[in-house]
Parts: sequence; structure tokens; C-alpha cells
Amino acid sequence: MTARRAGGFAYIAAIIFLVVLAGFALAVLRLSETEQATVNQSFLGTRASLAARTGLEWAFYKLKAKDATCDTVKTVPDFRKDTGFTVNVGCATQTYDEGLGPDGKTVKKVIFDLTATACNGSICPGSDADLANPDYVERKRTASICVASNGTDCY
Repeated sequence: MTARRAGGFAYIAAIIFLVVLAGFALAVLRLSETEQATVNQSFLGTRASLAARTGLEWAFYKLKAKDATCDTVKTVPDFRKDTGFTVNVGCATQTYDEGLGPDGKTVKKVIFDLTATACNGSICPGSDADLANPDYVERKRTASICVASNGTDCY
């Protein structure tokens, strides 16, 4: 009588090992994709924040001119070609009389409340089509600046 060899266990163990290894590889691949998307969103968010700051800095520069108004910052230059982001600047004012200057004229002080919104969509805030894009990013920054009627800073 010939002894029969038992030989199926190694095949089953090898298949189970390959399935577990494939599952591990799939999990690592998914984690890598998620990490890449997170890094991309963080990078775009930082760029959007800096583009909004650029809009505020541009508005500050424009408002330092004598007799500047909110209409001065109504038309924002096209930052899209330089930054990849559309920037809109909103403006509101509050005017105060601060007594008389050395020349005897009333010193007016204007506080400009600025809001800069930057996004990588076609318009800011984003349209429904932009919001459906997984890479859409929008950042808003606000600031105030006080300018005296002679174009100097308020003190």
C-alpha cells in the first residue's frame, strides 16, 4: 500500500497570505490618496489666504491717497494670472470729525472696513459649479484702516 501525501494546506495558506497582503496594499494606497488630497487642500488654502491678503494690501495702498473713497477699491486688478485666484475686495466706511488741524480746517478721519475674498473659482463667492469641484478653495480676510483727510494715518 502506498502512502498518500497530504499536500493542500500550503496552497490554502499561500492564497490567504496573498489576500491579506493585497488588502494591506489597498489600505496603504487609500491612505496615500487621502494624504495627497489633504496636502493639496492645505496648499491651495494657504495660497488663497495669501491672495486675499494681497487684495487687502492693494486696497491699503489705494486708500492712502488723499480723498480716497470705497470707490477707489471697487475695481480690483486681475490677480488670477499671477496667483490663480480671483480676488474681490468689499469696503465700508465710517467718518469722524476729529477737531481742527494746525491750519484751522476740520480734520476728518475715515475708517475703512475691508473684506477680501479669494477663491480659485470663476467668481467669489463660488457658484454652484465651483462648489462641486473638490479642489475649490475660498478664503476671506478682513481688516480696517484709518486715514485722515490729508492722507496720513490716524493717531
